[in-house]
Amino acid sequence: MKNIFLFLLVLTISHAAFAADVKKLTSIFQHNYNSFYRARMCGENIGRLVEEAKKHNLDLNGSYVLKLEGGGFLETSGFYTRSEPNDRAMLGYFHYILVADGYVFDFDLNESLVLKFEDYIRLQFTPAHLPYVIFGINYKPIDELPSWIVTRFEVEGYPTRPQLTWKKKLGDIVDIKNVMKLHRVR
Repeated sequence: MKNIFLFLLVLTISHAAFAADVKKLTSIFQHNYNSFYRARMCGENIGRLVEEAKKHNLDLNGSYVLKLEGGGFLETSGFYTRSEPNDRAMLGYFHYILVADGYVFDFDLNESLVLKFEDYIRLQFTPAHLPYVIFGINYKPIDELPSWIVTRFEVEGYPTRPQLTWKKKLGDIVDIKNVMKLHRVR
């Protein structure tokens, strides 16, 4: 029993030792939400956040930058953006976010929310209601999102020397059917 307790204690301490300081990162993000934002410059916006966190010597272990690329005619559509909350807005051909211990930092959200990855996907990349028709096309997140391409970059070299770690499909990272079952936070 003593060994089990010791093992759990070491596991808890080692996880905390390799975890980003999400609380302080959230404070920096929310404080600079408007001043760091430049429209259509999501990669640079995230770069400013990473550089500011580094200036404050924040622990960014467990953090990485993701590039999400939508596919097809509708490309990368956001549904809770600064310009169109709860309506579709074009984010472009791709979109960058920072993920720290499973929490997402995105300057293009309508407000400075910091959400778990699955909750973020549900809010930003799915409409508030279904069916949702765009240019006569019935947008179905369950069909569209799994094929989006997600590229991970290490935070250490970001933004000057982004180091690619992997490239996967969004459907290989999260179960979109389960994401669609989540309550949309806004």
